[in-house]
Amino acid sequence: MTKQEFLKRYKDEKLTIGAEYIMVLDSITDEPLVLGCVYNQGVWKIFKTGERGGHYVIKEKDSEEEAFDYFYQEVLIQNRRYSN
Repeated sequence: MTKQEFLKRYKDEKLTIGAEYIMVLDSITDEPLVLGCVYNQGVWKIFKTGERGGHYVIKEKDSEEEAFDYFYQEVLIQNRRYSN
């Protein structure tokens, strides 16, 4: 799915990644507790940061569709953790 399709689905399904996490879709950041998906250096990067900051890339994908399909699955996992 594309970024716009992801955002629509995220809103329509009323997903959340938790009160402490924030979602970033425009640039890689080292802020604490971020889950993100951004286009950076020619590839799509799905990344996460820890409580003390500092990002790490979970997965790299060549296409926006592949990246947001993967990111959607990560969001679902986080949503399940937060909902339980």
